[in-house]
Amino acid sequence: MKLRVLFLCEANSVQSPIAEALLNGVDRNHFEVISAGIHAGETHPFTVEVMKEMGIDLGGRIAKAIRDLLNFRFDFVITLSDRAKAECPEFPGAERIHWQVDDPSVILDPDKQKRMFRSLRDQIAQRVRLFALVQTRFASFEANAKPRSRPDLVHP
Repeated sequence: MKLRVLFLCEANSVQSPIAEALLNGVDRNHFEVISAGIHAGETHPFTVEVMKEMGIDLGGRIAKAIRDLLNFRFDFVITLSDRAKAECPEFPGAERIHWQVDDPSVILDPDKQKRMFRSLRDQIAQRVRLFALVQTRFASFEANAKPRSRPDLVHP
C-alpha cells in the first residue's frame, strides 16, 4: 500500500509543486503524492525552469487549492510555508510535518531570484530523499518485524 503525501504551500506555485515532482521522481512505488496551496495560484515561471533543468516538465500543470482536497485521506501532510502551516486544515490520521524553506519569489533581482529557486529545489530534493528513505525503511522494518516469543518473559 502506498503512503499518501500532501505537500502544501501558499499558492501551489513554488515549493509544493517542486516537492511533489521530486518525490514522484524519487519513488512512485511507495508514495502517492499531491500538492496544493492555501489558494491556487499560477505556477511561477522559475519553478518550471529550474525543474526543467532536472528533466522534469511542470509546464501546463494546474494548481490546486486545499479546499479541493478536504475529503482526501493522507498519511502525511507536509507544509512548506508558515502560512500553510498556520492555515492547514486537519486531516484525520495524517502526520503533520513542517519544513521551513525560503520563498524565492519575494526576491526582486531576477538573477538572484533564479539562484534562490535552484537552491530551494536542491534543499527540497535533499529533504524528499531523506523522507522517502526513512519512510520506506521504517515500513520495511515494520513489515519484517515478527513478534518473538521469549520464554524468559512468559508468566505462568
